[in-house]
Amino acid sequence: MTIRTVTRRTALKSTAALAGAFAVRGLKWREPRAPGDRPALVVFWLNGGPAGLFNSADSFLRSGAFGVTERNVRDLGNGLTVDAESLGALPPAARAHMASINFLHGVARPHEQARAAVLEDGQRSRLLRLAAVMPEAPIRCAVVNDLGFPVGVSAQPPAEDGVALERVVDVSSVAGRLGADAWTDVRAAYALRAGRTTIDDQPTTFAAVEALVRTGTPVIFAQPAYTGRADRQFDTHEDDAGMAARAIMAPITPNLATFLERVLALPDRNVVTVLVGEFSRTVPRSDHEPGGTATVVGKHVRTGTAGPQQPDGSPPPNAPPVDGLWAYAAAALRLPTTPFGRNPNPELLG
Repeated sequence: MTIRTVTRRTALKSTAALAGAFAVRGLKWREPRAPGDRPALVVFWLNGGPAGLFNSADSFLRSGAFGVTERNVRDLGNGLTVDAESLGALPPAARAHMASINFLHGVARPHEQARAAVLEDGQRSRLLRLAAVMPEAPIRCAVVNDLGFPVGVSAQPPAEDGVALERVVDVSSVAGRLGADAWTDVRAAYALRAGRTTIDDQPTTFAAVEALVRTGTPVIFAQPAYTGRADRQFDTHEDDAGMAARAIMAPITPNLATFLERVLALPDRNVVTVLVGEFSRTVPRSDHEPGGTATVVGKHVRTGTAGPQQPDGSPPPNAPPVDGLWAYAAAALRLPTTPFGRNPNPELLG
């Protein structure tokens, strides 16, 4: 199987092909019963593994690890305390619908195996498994920008029920489908310079992801960090003060805030955004933990935490396996079926 790279020409072809598919076979996805029911999952991969200072800040208040103090955290309620300058600076709609979800996979190193543990189940892609039970669209599962998947994750996993990964590396491939006026609005929101087409920085990445959401793509994956090491941006060893981790997150936060404010306001979409990496960081020395904590934002997410990280940076010992994270995401998307079993955190959904 060869992964498809989407250009302007292939975008036009896929639109025509979808119209033909509608004519010859029934859809597996039921049409939305009410406005806002059409789901879209966006995964922003924080490559290398982010420290828990972002989404479990109160775990480090007593020790001061990662530079956490009472002055740089924000209490969002229901046990969730976050870094004030990153997750705490996101718009009110995001802070009112944000949950921290823990998982354990048992892989502390190498990075490659830990990434695969989060995103794959053997040879199968968890993203494709979700896309296969989500709505039909010209692009069903998109991998956005020139960074692609992180090293260790298969760029060409087997298709799931005919759904394959598609690389999106040129904004013109999605801008044309969105329409000139709508694309002008999206481009202005992220201060995207005229004439930019290659998706190779944060503004083009976030603009392309939003355009894909608006045109119906149900599963979208992107690496948003263009600082730090290209192969593991958040691999912040010896970062006991959290300065390196904060410096990598700082340029992401404004674009992320814009994205979340805009997609959460869409009346005809249920957009669930997951920020996750392969693991969390230990205390001290900011090393690797065999599990992590994801931040999930969505209109049906209830703000809170599945349990704060332990003072050493590890997830709670009762954290579920990785399937639990994806089962929670499926429940937040309100999918009629899920390939990942029971949602372990129903209390964090509204």
